[in-house]
Amino acid sequence: MMKTNGLKKNSRLLIIAVLFLLSGAAGLIYQIVWHRLLEIYFGVTMTAITLIVAAYMAGLGLGSLLGGRIAHRLKRVVLVYGIVEIGIAIFGYCSLDLIHWIGQRTAGSPYLLVFLLSFALLLIPTALMGMTLPLLTQSFVNRVEISGHVIGLLYGINTLGAGLGALVAGYFLIGWLGFDGATQAAVALNVLVGIGAVTLFQNKERVDRAAKIENNPESAPSISYGSILIAAFLVGFINLGFEMLWFRVLGVINKGTAYGFPSVLFVFLAGLAIGGFLWGRKADQSNDRVALFWKLQLGSGVVILLSWLAVWAALHYPPLHDQIRESFNNPQQPILSFVKTENGQVFSRRLMISSLFEYFAPILILVLPASLMMGGGLPLLDRIAITSASVSGKRVGDVHLANIFGSVMGSLAISFVFLSTLGTELTFKVLCLLSLLFTSLVWGRRQNLGRQIYLLPAFLIALVLVAPRQGTFYEKVYSVATNMPALVRETGESVLAIGYNETPSSPSTLWIGGIQNSYFPTYGDYERSAFICAGASRPRKILIIGLGGSNTAYFLTRMPGVEEITIVELMEDLGVLLNMYVPVAQSTFADPRVQYIADDGRRYLYANPTEKYDMIFIDPLYSYTAGHNNLYSREAMELYRSHLTVGGIFCGWMNERHSIPMTAATVFPHLEQFRDWIVAGNSEIKFDQAYMVTGYSAYTELNNGIFGDVVYESLKPEAIFSQYVGDRNCILEKDTDTPILTDTNPWLEYYYFSPPSRRPIRCD
Repeated sequence: MMKTNGLKKNSRLLIIAVLFLLSGAAGLIYQIVWHRLLEIYFGVTMTAITLIVAAYMAGLGLGSLLGGRIAHRLKRVVLVYGIVEIGIAIFGYCSLDLIHWIGQRTAGSPYLLVFLLSFALLLIPTALMGMTLPLLTQSFVNRVEISGHVIGLLYGINTLGAGLGALVAGYFLIGWLGFDGATQAAVALNVLVGIGAVTLFQNKERVDRAAKIENNPESAPSISYGSILIAAFLVGFINLGFEMLWFRVLGVINKGTAYGFPSVLFVFLAGLAIGGFLWGRKADQSNDRVALFWKLQLGSGVVILLSWLAVWAALHYPPLHDQIRESFNNPQQPILSFVKTENGQVFSRRLMISSLFEYFAPILILVLPASLMMGGGLPLLDRIAITSASVSGKRVGDVHLANIFGSVMGSLAISFVFLSTLGTELTFKVLCLLSLLFTSLVWGRRQNLGRQIYLLPAFLIALVLVAPRQGTFYEKVYSVATNMPALVRETGESVLAIGYNETPSSPSTLWIGGIQNSYFPTYGDYERSAFICAGASRPRKILIIGLGGSNTAYFLTRMPGVEEITIVELMEDLGVLLNMYVPVAQSTFADPRVQYIADDGRRYLYANPTEKYDMIFIDPLYSYTAGHNNLYSREAMELYRSHLTVGGIFCGWMNERHSIPMTAATVFPHLEQFRDWIVAGNSEIKFDQAYMVTGYSAYTELNNGIFGDVVYESLKPEAIFSQYVGDRNCILEKDTDTPILTDTNPWLEYYYFSPPSRRPIRCD
């Protein structure tokens, strides 16, 4: 009979593990979608993103606390778990409409309100999500000696599901179905899990409290409960800190595309899941779990440093330099897996595999080994904390609350303090050295640990000492990848680099993250688009979203009749850096008509609804970079249109020549497309040839000899009009099959499985 009950218990645990895997996948789909939608209204600045993440995790922490407090009082815990999952599904079904409704009424709010609104919006679903692990722990931990195995399985399987959810959402669901479809897929998963739990366990699960209290109690752990919670806080702080550092480093190496977040998150969570399961089993078998936890935490720091040093060594290995340059200068990763043939664009499985291998290689090197070690931290602390099966849910809830609180504090500290003041290299070292604090947990038993008590910390410190010094890592990355010296500045928002020829005062290129943004001196690309838009609007008041290398802004300060130029740029430090080393930027910022504002473009317009401009010019990074669909969507175009004066012009630079002009054509009644930019307005567009001739003469006279004949020739009106593609009617007729960009259908960023358009650029 006892064997039969054990089999039933194991089969129930396996069933609930499968359901918990699906629940984890749904949770990460929601997280990606909700974060992206909130960023539309609150901005994609690092401040806004960090506050949204903190609000999300704070809700999880409260849910973990609540779940732990009520779990031991319930008779049918899994039944309640099923109801919780259905509750998440109900909110998920309504979530997009709710976020849009509140976002439209609070867009552009101050940052404190951003956190409070995000927290209030996400409190119910995140609290329900946070309740799930304490509930299931209470249901399935019926003996203390197997609690590590059970918690490791539940934690690991849910985390693995989360990683799979991030991967599937990022690479498939959003690209195929948009945010609406991805959310409905998550809702379906929650409903399936909820119904499965309710149906399978409503008549079979009754918790016998007395049996749990008396069944194999364990003596108190060798460290206090308060020390366990402090350790959980530190684990969250350190792990989240490293995760953010990996996003920073890989954002430079792999570019800041929309695929970066789900790719890194998948590898990180998969490693945590495997590590959680393996180390959870090990916790049950260990005679000294506190010592095992200490070794694991210091070992994580050692592995992280070794992985980072492996990348550092590759940068110093000349045979790899050509491959590094080729990969780094590829403007789009992961690359489209389509090959041009006589029959059109054909999907290539070989190209897909090779490009994904190249894309994931640095992620696997940096993230996977460390995450396998880090995954054991929480299950081990859970196992140490559980002294009786009757309090298993409460203890897990408390430990995970402390861990989540540490994660929130870590995200805030890394974003607002560490990266902006210490930089990546020193932040890596500080987080690794924080692991030494765990030594205090075992110091009183140093006699039993022997030399390990000294050797492991000494090895960690030695690796910290040989790791790259402050500023050297990115300088080496850019110098190897660009084959020229680079001046690097790391900010809270990104990594900025100016490649130069002889001295920093002779700049050649500007890099933002891992993407080349501007050339010095210019080849005329930026000026051509600004020139044609100025010719259509004769602007007095101009808004520029995206500073770039300041070439466009400098050109517009030289146009006749310009009275005011407002530049809105995500990164405040970009203007500071350019003003120090780039002559055109120095001249631009010295102009009293120029105002520089560090903010998100849409957030700024939402916060200033009455401002009107004769010309709005957007000049962001490449269209496939994360967050840039927000600047090109139909809703963004409608926002620009509402901020134009009578006769005002919207001008958009673009490297994607189908969806962007098609989307603009559905909003603006008048539009003209050129090769690399569009000109759109509320009234008929007429190019003032006399104004353009005057502007050309003034610009060339003021800058005589600076840019060279090639630039001046490219700015002649006849040269500009030679790049004309077609008008609005032509675009609407030729691009009927082109998808329209919307806030909920960000096809611009999620391009991976979409074949390139076959329509020729020019309308004949």
